[in-house]
Amino acid sequence: MSQSWIFDFDGTLVDSAPPIKSCYEKITLSLAPERINHAKKILIGPTLEATVNEILGKDLTHLKIEFIKSFQNAYDKELIYQTKPYKNASNILEKLIDNGDKVAIATNKRHKPTMNLLNFFGWNNYFEWVACIDQYPQFKNKSEMVAFLVSENPKFKNSYLVGDTLSDGIAANENNLNFIKANFGYGGTQDWGEIDTYKTILDLNELI
Repeated sequence: MSQSWIFDFDGTLVDSAPPIKSCYEKITLSLAPERINHAKKILIGPTLEATVNEILGKDLTHLKIEFIKSFQNAYDKELIYQTKPYKNASNILEKLIDNGDKVAIATNKRHKPTMNLLNFFGWNNYFEWVACIDQYPQFKNKSEMVAFLVSENPKFKNSYLVGDTLSDGIAANENNLNFIKANFGYGGTQDWGEIDTYKTILDLNELI
């Protein structure tokens, strides 16, 4: 029986933390070296803007635009291609599609680097749709974006949502989707007490 799946991207299908953290630390050392300890502790998963706000704090908000532009320039052109897909990611996606399943992505990652990576990995044709938070500025968070996308794509209303951080769990719970928590991702230290989890996995193979 076929099924539908909505995947997060960073920390779920790809291990993007090393190049992203490297880039945040590089820009922080250049623009706000006194905040380097904050850059080293950031969680991979929130939006670029939210992460930059966290790194700079309230006293250095005047650097926000310059920081974001510097990050985009350094990450999008070079560091992004240090990203690695998780073990078996390609095989699992292919197996789901061969089964007749419908597969999509909903991510807080920006559209440009997301699409560049999908092209880099040869995943362009795997997904029914790819939704990136910067494409939907009318929505405050991933949950609102997922609600809209599911309403626009009814075949996904009973999906499994696979993700690694609280924003994924909240999006699944608030939209009555079965949440599968990717324990190999980046949200391990977050407080999961309020999240209803259908299943926890340590490897993408467990989806099959």
